[in-house]
Amino acid sequence: MMIERLERFNEWWFTGKVRDELAPPFKRHVFQRILSAIKDRQIMIITGLRRTGKTTLMYQTIERLLESESPKKVLYYSFEDPSPGPEEVLGAYEREILKKPFEDAGRVYVFFDEIQYASRWAAKLKQFYDLYPNIKFFVSGSSSLLLSEETLERLAGRFFFLEIKPLTFLEFLEMKGAIIEKLDLGHLRAEILFAEYMMKSGFPEITSWEDERKVSGYIRNAVIDRAIMRDIPMVFGRGDLALSESLLGLILSSPGLILNVNIISESLGRSRITVSNYLKLIEASLLVRTLSNFRPSSLSSSRKLKKAYPATTSLVFAFNRETFKSNTGGMIETYAVNALGAKHYFREGNREIDIIFGGKNGKRQIIPIEVKATVGERDLKKFSSLVDYIGAKSGMMISQNQSLKYGMVEVIPAYQLETILQRWPTEGEGTR
Repeated sequence: MMIERLERFNEWWFTGKVRDELAPPFKRHVFQRILSAIKDRQIMIITGLRRTGKTTLMYQTIERLLESESPKKVLYYSFEDPSPGPEEVLGAYEREILKKPFEDAGRVYVFFDEIQYASRWAAKLKQFYDLYPNIKFFVSGSSSLLLSEETLERLAGRFFFLEIKPLTFLEFLEMKGAIIEKLDLGHLRAEILFAEYMMKSGFPEITSWEDERKVSGYIRNAVIDRAIMRDIPMVFGRGDLALSESLLGLILSSPGLILNVNIISESLGRSRITVSNYLKLIEASLLVRTLSNFRPSSLSSSRKLKKAYPATTSLVFAFNRETFKSNTGGMIETYAVNALGAKHYFREGNREIDIIFGGKNGKRQIIPIEVKATVGERDLKKFSSLVDYIGAKSGMMISQNQSLKYGMVEVIPAYQLETILQRWPTEGEGTR
């Protein structure tokens, strides 16, 4: 049984190649970062929201390895379905495929997909990592709790971490065949493509789909429901589906929601501790991201009253089309928060700024960013005073389609953000 599963997952042992449908020609921009880690000793831990291309990136890496490595030196295995643990898989691979001990096999590449479903995977990989320096591990999962306290402790110094973000607008344009250098970003076509991206954002498989109901159903079934109904109960051992759905629904219906746990717990009739724990689980599933309140006086952030955003705008489209179509400002804000990898917002009394973006190279120079679908003169004056209040040298406003300069404030259309962002570091990058 085990050998049959291994052979089914690793058909290149017989064909010498990966099927085209498993390793399509388009490569996510992060692909080069994975390739650069091939020669490293450390385990590469790849995490990210469901359907963002983690498995495809693994197959594409395998395809590249097969250009120079023996096919049987490359093992892939998915733990998504009920299956044995990593030690059983590696044992069968050693006995039946390599037919020699690992220490005599030379360089071996092991790809473990959806590793979060394997019991005590970190402890088991640590054992093989320490015993066999010639094994290079790549592991993936759909939860940030792959980096739980236990994992960090057991694998300290033994891994690099890479989070696969949802498909970006620039990647979406590449997949659509738009030549970015020739695309007039002030042209109506850019707005049309960006509007389409917002509906499908994050998921490579659906970029060419035209049927909105099909797009919505895919995201709802393959991403939202899968995380709520399977990942959270199976990985974290908690199964209150109604509470998970209610909390996620609040965030998807109100992007930028202030997470006042006392108010939320009272409205849902649940304890504060229960609500707080489930909010952490939903964030760990990578369906949402939270921002902390930035305190300019101490250059720190407050733990109180976080703001929550969907991980990508298409989640809102799948969950509540009315919110998606009526709340343009909220959708642009959600896009900006995720494109920037934002970690902070600012709120003090009646003063509030949507995003506080950190400066380059870890310096504390900050860039306040405000999002409004339409920016008027009053908005510019108010935001300029806020930029001055927190001591920033400049600020940015992100609009639906406006472009202008007002003193220290630059206004850009949302579809230009990633082009500008290429000159900045994102706050959310995380290689360890």
